[in-house]
Amino acid sequence: MGIDHWWLILLVLLVALLVFGPKRLPEYGHALGRAIQEFRHASQSAADEFRAAAVTTPPPAEPPAAPSAPVAELPDPAAPAAASRPDQAV
Repeated sequence: MGIDHWWLILLVLLVALLVFGPKRLPEYGHALGRAIQEFRHASQSAADEFRAAAVTTPPPAEPPAAPSAPVAELPDPAAPAAASRPDQAV
């Protein structure tokens, strides 16, 4: 909406004056202004809270490394099967 569309604003204000009347229009304008002000205040405070949380929250700590324990030796699948049971002789 540029300067050349000033008549649209005038038309909307004229229709609002006809619909709501000259006594109610200032009340509605005041209520609308308060609602916009409260919305801006709430959105600004929410944005401030998010910024503060992003700045003060430390990065998550890495879990401690598991202690290194010796890994059990698994039987070699290529080894002969007779060697796996000591009670059987070859």
